[in-house]
Amino acid sequence: MSEKLYCEDLIHFSDVMSDFNRVMIIIELMNGRTLCASWLAKQLNLSPSATRFHLKKLEDAQLIHHRTCGRHRYYEINNQDTADFIESTFRIIPPNDYLFLTGTNNKQKFQQARTCYKHLAGSWSVKLTQSLLQNNLITIQEDLFLITTAGKNFLNHYQLLPDDFDNKIVGKRCIDFTEHRDHIGGQLGSQLLKAMLHQAWFKQDINRRELSITPLGRTKLHAIINVNCRQQHQHEVGFPNRDY
Repeated sequence: MSEKLYCEDLIHFSDVMSDFNRVMIIIELMNGRTLCASWLAKQLNLSPSATRFHLKKLEDAQLIHHRTCGRHRYYEINNQDTADFIESTFRIIPPNDYLFLTGTNNKQKFQQARTCYKHLAGSWSVKLTQSLLQNNLITIQEDLFLITTAGKNFLNHYQLLPDDFDNKIVGKRCIDFTEHRDHIGGQLGSQLLKAMLHQAWFKQDINRRELSITPLGRTKLHAIINVNCRQQHQHEVGFPNRDY
């Protein structure tokens, strides 16, 4: 019975994602934002009725959900697990917003830095993750990234974590579909991207997934990625002489 139900769910998902416009709606929502139906209709050049039809199909498949604000419905990806699943399919079939980007510069920006739901993806994110791992600032536990005490102090120094950061917050191991290596997703990844955007390390176009790294962001990330934990922690972070 369970196998039959699984097959039915798989067939339903395949049917929902077989339509070009529904795939494009998912791609638009993968920047982690909440978008209204009228905006999606205009962006995809669809009629309001066609847009509502596609949105209902996606909601019925539990890929998205909506919130009502006044007279408008605002749609977003259902949850982090859904976003991770969608992103994993991009490793097999690259998303249309990547394939349809015009110009080499835009493609390079997309490969280097973009939103993956609410966290950072692309080569910058992978390099950051690898550096934190190599310096024991984060550790791997099955499919999660755990932040170490040294890692908390280090990231606090760069104002990437709040002083009252909850040590129970972890990152998810999310495989980057353009780099084919792990980057930090989940709550930890969301917190890091939020802090980077707040400090203007990246600039984000409200309607696109790709991010533009700023000169400040390039300087800061180079400092983090190139740090040698054993030789430079006291110089870069300032502990144990500084209290955090």
